[in-house]
Amino acid sequence: MRRGLSFAAGLLAGLWLDTARRSRRAEREHPPAGSFVKTGLEAGGTTLHYLERGPTGGTARGRPLVFLHGNGIIAEDWELCGVLDRAAERWHCVAFDRPGHGYSEKPRGGHSPSGQAAILRAGARALGLDRPILIGHSLGSTVAAAWALDYPREVGGLVLMSGYSYPTVRPDFVPLMAPAIPIAGQILSRTLAQPIDRLILPALLRRVFEPNPVPASYRRIPPDLLLRPTQLEAAAAHTAALIPGAAALAPRYGAIRCPTAILAGEEDRIVDPLDHAARLHRDIQGSSLHLLAGAGHMIHHARPDAVLDAIAGIVRVADAWEAAGATVSGTREDSHARLGA
Repeated sequence: MRRGLSFAAGLLAGLWLDTARRSRRAEREHPPAGSFVKTGLEAGGTTLHYLERGPTGGTARGRPLVFLHGNGIIAEDWELCGVLDRAAERWHCVAFDRPGHGYSEKPRGGHSPSGQAAILRAGARALGLDRPILIGHSLGSTVAAAWALDYPREVGGLVLMSGYSYPTVRPDFVPLMAPAIPIAGQILSRTLAQPIDRLILPALLRRVFEPNPVPASYRRIPPDLLLRPTQLEAAAAHTAALIPGAAALAPRYGAIRCPTAILAGEEDRIVDPLDHAARLHRDIQGSSLHLLAGAGHMIHHARPDAVLDAIAGIVRVADAWEAAGATVSGTREDSHARLGA
């Protein structure tokens, strides 16, 4: 018995050291590619990492776009698909690492979509981003919707892609939540989780991208960077908070009045487009719905042109509203219908 306990303790210690070594190596090989901003105390003084592209000076600054990635990945996802750099040819673009992901600090709380929105909104304000268009993918889409609901006068428009918007039974979420368990989850994320996840990551990526192939560009991100303990714990906490968070947001979607485009792949095998995208389109008055044939969950990789077209459409409507002096009220709602967004 004692020998078995000693062996188990030695194994866990070895795995702990190996996880730390791999994490440090991944950070050396793939250091932060962007800049950092610290939120105010109202958002916990969280340090956020972000990529910034496009015109940033004077009148050439342009309307800001804020990109929010999905769960378990980092802001560079928007760069790998080409959307960030192509959008930056026309607009001022900022892609945040969501809290706890990439090189953004993992806060003690704020794991719900609304909690993340509060932190990211504080980061955007610290950067001087005025009424940005929010572009969210997957869980980032849920965060973008929460941002628009909680701070409606501070959001210029929404482009929501492959979003999880309504509470549904998701048994596949359960194993993903394990690193969020207090104490035990931290031990797991530093010992067994990384070698197990390293084995299943290729299959998981194939499933997320199906029926489209995993792009070769994804090899630019070291797997161990995505499997660092802090990122595993943040992704687990965000997953655990997603269903109750969506349940809290769902009755409020009808209050969204800013220009909104909703995109989903018809063959999405992660989030059912009829249960979420189509239903959200019905709930958000005046929104546009784009169901993309032959595309799965990662539509910004499979159909970047469609994503950029949707962004351009929302920017046009948002600019027209502001030129007409529309407000977050009936005037804005009428303008939305009139402009056919």
